[in-house]
Amino acid sequence: MGLILRSKLKDKLFYIFLLLSFIVISAFLPLRWRCDLEGLNFSVIRDEDLDELGVELWDLSSNMKSLTGASVVFLKGKPVNKDPEEIAKILDRRNIWQGILEFDPSWRFSREVARFRKKQKFFRVHFIKPAEIEKLNLSQENVYHRFRRAVLERSVEVLWIRSLPGIDEEDLVKRLEKAIPGKLVSFPPPPEEEPSFPRIVPLILLVFLIAIYHPVLAILSMLFLFFDKNLMVSYLGILGTLAIYDLAKRKRVLTILGFLALSLLVNLSLSDFYHLNQISEFRGVKLSLVLLPLFIFFKGLYRERKNWRKFLPFLLILIPVGIYYILRSGNFGWVSSFERNFRDFLESILWIRPRFKEILAFPFFLTLKHFEKYRWFFIVEAFGSIALVSMFNTFCHIKAPIFVSLYRTALSLGISIPLAFIIRKILKRL
Repeated sequence: MGLILRSKLKDKLFYIFLLLSFIVISAFLPLRWRCDLEGLNFSVIRDEDLDELGVELWDLSSNMKSLTGASVVFLKGKPVNKDPEEIAKILDRRNIWQGILEFDPSWRFSREVARFRKKQKFFRVHFIKPAEIEKLNLSQENVYHRFRRAVLERSVEVLWIRSLPGIDEEDLVKRLEKAIPGKLVSFPPPPEEEPSFPRIVPLILLVFLIAIYHPVLAILSMLFLFFDKNLMVSYLGILGTLAIYDLAKRKRVLTILGFLALSLLVNLSLSDFYHLNQISEFRGVKLSLVLLPLFIFFKGLYRERKNWRKFLPFLLILIPVGIYYILRSGNFGWVSSFERNFRDFLESILWIRPRFKEILAFPFFLTLKHFEKYRWFFIVEAFGSIALVSMFNTFCHIKAPIFVSLYRTALSLGISIPLAFIIRKILKRL
């Protein structure tokens, strides 16, 4: 009787959590949306513009040259015996803008420099090395989509269009200006400003969620307040994936609403200046992608422990698939030319590409009840949960404009629902 009452209390508290969450989200989301729209401003520079704009390249792997006449510095190369705090002081003292080069060996170090700066005079730079054109077999279309993606999906402020073999620079700039109208501004564009709402409010709701799920885990989260609030948000968000799945009891609409609330609360909790400009990032991305699927899988495997040998072939397949899944989660995974072209094609017709993981996994989550009669149901359940954690992961990319993340999620669901209908029809005939 006590367990039933406790379960009913949890259910009521969970509904209260959802209600409060969407009230807070509806109040704070427009403020974040407005900042993201302004943060889409971008500039385009070319190699021949560097001298005129007072841009100097600082190679961190060697002795850096003097800054005579420089108004902007691009830090590049792998840092050797360099102190980020000292460089930050030099740049602040001389009132110099700092360019942070994406996908360059200087990336982490440059962000450390920006974190030490007292003046918020920095921006991110996306560029393509001439050698990449031949190595990756990039076409004009590939290059266009890569620059477009940098602005739309990561709010990168500066596109450095270098002299690239076989690439029409004029056409590139015209297409980018047309694709993102009214956002091309003079160099250098300022970093995105943070929205003016109390980020402690969504954080309190995250603590409330974990307290409903397991009070001890919520109490433990308080320890993070003494040394790292951002890590506390990661801790609550990752545990929140387990909490939502447990409290929603696999009810499809309730689970999706719960994950949407969780995702937006985490995003709003981290909507500060440094996260919005990618100086800081959500920590624990890989863990957030695997915790729930692994929990479901091993819980189901434990229930079927007497027949575990029957599932050995699945394990032999799932282990390499799981490793590939983790390695491909992020910006640095290898992509074939076919996949790159297919992604670009989808972006050209859908504006933003939906996540393949969600399109593959959501239909199975939406049709879970049709698999319950099978002993290997837990494998399908674990696979279906990948869609949920992928949706959560979308909103953990704080730098991405919030409307892009919402559209991407809606698009994935919109494509998945007809696929789920087809799977259900097939299963009914079996």
